[in-house]
Amino acid sequence: MKRNKIIAITILVAVIIVGVILAVVFGSAKKQTNTPTTTPEQTTVTETTTADPNAGKVISKLTGEYVKKSIANKRPVALMYNNIINAIPHSGLYNADVCYEAPVEGSITRIMGIFENYSKLKKMGSVRSCRIYYCAFANEWDAIYSHFGQSKYALDYLKSGSIDKVGSLNAESAFYRTSDRVAPHNCFTSGKGLDSAIKKFKYRTSYKKKYTSHFNFAKSGSKIALDSKKTAKKVEIGYRINHPYFVYNKKDGQYYRYQYNQKHIDDQNKKQLHCSNIIVQFVNYTLYPDNKSLDITLTGKGSGWFITNGKAEKITWSKDKKMTGRTKYLDKNGKEITLNTGKTWICVVGNDDKANFKISK
Repeated sequence: MKRNKIIAITILVAVIIVGVILAVVFGSAKKQTNTPTTTPEQTTVTETTTADPNAGKVISKLTGEYVKKSIANKRPVALMYNNIINAIPHSGLYNADVCYEAPVEGSITRIMGIFENYSKLKKMGSVRSCRIYYCAFANEWDAIYSHFGQSKYALDYLKSGSIDKVGSLNAESAFYRTSDRVAPHNCFTSGKGLDSAIKKFKYRTSYKKKYTSHFNFAKSGSKIALDSKKTAKKVEIGYRINHPYFVYNKKDGQYYRYQYNQKHIDDQNKKQLHCSNIIVQFVNYTLYPDNKSLDITLTGKGSGWFITNGKAEKITWSKDKKMTGRTKYLDKNGKEITLNTGKTWICVVGNDDKANFKISK
């Protein structure tokens, strides 16, 4: 009897223990089921990309800078600028990418501006007459040449069909006169007028095949420093009438131009003309049989100076064919010079005036 009672108590205790264990197990499982699952937060990382400011652009053949492809491939225009004091201020010359300055009769100079992005310019000039050596300069850049009037020694070449031209011989409607100054210093043109004439004559509007840049330029965004001890803060060109000179601005690396004892200002934007590079090319002058009309010897070899980024170095130049050749500007090692990107001013100076050329600190 007593033994049966012990067995019964043992069974009861076992049942209670099993029940407790089951309660704990199932209760824990239920708790785990009802506990929400915590998912680690995900952090989204957005990569920041900087847009390439030169995307879709190409290098200009005139400046070495990035420009729109439509501009870079457009054939440039070379426009003759009157440069006596009665003809200033100039209009539109600030926008020229390359400028040639050379003397004509009476020791005055004319300037030829070469433009690739001219179509929207409303006023360009005043425009003056042609001298044949300016045609040679224009040909070096595959440019359409624009002028109003010409010397008799340039007439045959202009009529020969050897150069595409917009001038008084074939396109007077591209020009107009103003009343603010007397003739012949009041002749002007515009980008629209030039483009209309170019379209009328069906001139080629893109560079000829295999044409490459006239100059070697530094890589965009970088600056070249000449291996020279010659500091060039002020550059006096040496022309006798307008006495032009350039002053270097270290902050922007530009040479700012002066002439006639004043800043050289463009009246269309009121800005002073400036450039990154100055090339001075010393040449011999000759006179035509009339003993008045000037010609310049552009073939052969000669000396000069290259000025950029606050320094100057002596160079030499060479050219094989006057009207179709390309002038090469060479450093002391006989290699073509490398220019800084930007505008270039080429001053053609007679050897007789070489003593008037000065570079100062």
